[in-house]
Amino acid sequence: MVKAQIYHGGTEGHRGCFFLTVISPCLCVSVVKAQIYHGDTEARRDTEGIFTDRDFSVSLCLCGESTDLPRRHGGRFSPPAFACYLKSLYTSYLMSAKGRKRLPATDRSYIHRLESLIEASKLLNTTLDLDELLKVILNLATKNLNADRGTIYLIDQERKELWSRVLKGKELVDIRLPLGTGIAGSVAETGETVNLEDAWKDKRFFSAFDVRTGYVTKTMLCMPMLNRERKIIGVFQIINKHNGVFDKEDEQFLAAFSDHVALAIENAYLLQTRLEQERVQRELEIAAEIQNKLLPKELPAIKGYQIDAIAIPSKTIGGDYYDVIPIDDENVVLVVADVSGKGIPASLLVSTLNAALYAYIQTSISLADLVQKLNAIVYKNTPSERYITFFISILNTRRHQLMYVNAGHNFPYLFKSGNPEVAKLNVGGLPLGMFDQVEYKTEIVPVDPENVLVLYSDGVTEAMNQKYEEYGEERFIDCIARNMKLEIPALRKTIVEDIQKFVGSEPQSDDLTLMVARRMA
Repeated sequence: MVKAQIYHGGTEGHRGCFFLTVISPCLCVSVVKAQIYHGDTEARRDTEGIFTDRDFSVSLCLCGESTDLPRRHGGRFSPPAFACYLKSLYTSYLMSAKGRKRLPATDRSYIHRLESLIEASKLLNTTLDLDELLKVILNLATKNLNADRGTIYLIDQERKELWSRVLKGKELVDIRLPLGTGIAGSVAETGETVNLEDAWKDKRFFSAFDVRTGYVTKTMLCMPMLNRERKIIGVFQIINKHNGVFDKEDEQFLAAFSDHVALAIENAYLLQTRLEQERVQRELEIAAEIQNKLLPKELPAIKGYQIDAIAIPSKTIGGDYYDVIPIDDENVVLVVADVSGKGIPASLLVSTLNAALYAYIQTSISLADLVQKLNAIVYKNTPSERYITFFISILNTRRHQLMYVNAGHNFPYLFKSGNPEVAKLNVGGLPLGMFDQVEYKTEIVPVDPENVLVLYSDGVTEAMNQKYEEYGEERFIDCIARNMKLEIPALRKTIVEDIQKFVGSEPQSDDLTLMVARRMA
């Protein structure tokens, strides 16, 4: 970067003459005499310190020779703005063929490096694939530093390790080392550049690779890779310069190159994260579609009964499940279940339960034995922290009886017409999948005319508002009792609306499943 500052030379009698202090690209300070010509008069400033020049040109005295730079017509310049103008002229002049010829060799060399840096930054923008980007970075670094080979390490902040990918045969494999280990690990930990004339003399150097392959590592430049926040995100390790040792110009180039590299890597990470999120989202959508197919699209008609149900997942994929399965002309299976956890694992467990249920439901085994077999399947196919609360019942529409097993699920309610007491269906056993061998009990309850059966998941009673209050069983039972005379679809809708009104704007924290059935008079 070229920095400039103007000093007015009026004290020496040259009121139209200003001195521009320029810090050139090679970091050498030179004073450039800038003579301002304003027709036949000198350049001047008004009372506010603003240059008011209608028509002037600038002559730079550089390396003992005077050079006229492009003429500027009109404008008002504050001293800082005028300095920027002279700075831009100076930079343009240095980059020109004529300007380069008149620069010292060190400046010409640096401008060549500057052009290389510009070209390198362009190449960094050709890919956002991280593996390909690391190859490009390494090729550019070794080429511009005239080195034989090198390694680009990135920091894994979670594991506190450096990692890179290298070719092993035809495959890319990860190599990892803890921060602080080896020269690269030390640079990653301390942020200090290491420039070695003989790597073998540094006790941190790993010589095993050289011994194994016969390659001889001599010179090494190891530098931290810094992002815009000056945080270390990786390490350059460049080895064996072809001519001599790595010098300060090599360090300066790599430091400048680091800014562009860090930005490119962060962009690649962002793309990688976005692609991963999109992949996960696609998988979630597919899993949600599969799970939706497990739920009945339409509930079957049940002779002498009304029934309605709804499942509202809190996320894309829920862990709740319900079904209504006719077995024959007079028996219908009613099921509600809640899988611990959410997302794809819960969805897979729901699929397992659904498949096993349909495999056994048409057999002649008892309801208790059926639940026992489901428990064994879930236990064998899930980790210890996964389980399913499960309620299954068989409604006999001829005898108007409900046989059920409650495997650790929220107690369903049976509301009897004209009776303020509510029966809770709590006979059964432990949730599915908690233990290998579990015994389950059944109970049979009568279903009288106008009785209402309510099955639900804990997403109903545990729905929470902004005050961290739960909807609770008391509100739930009261809502059902107050609206018992509604048609079943209207009753189901009213309950859901009452829950949503209670919760307000608070996000849904759990899956909500509700099934309501009534025996007609």
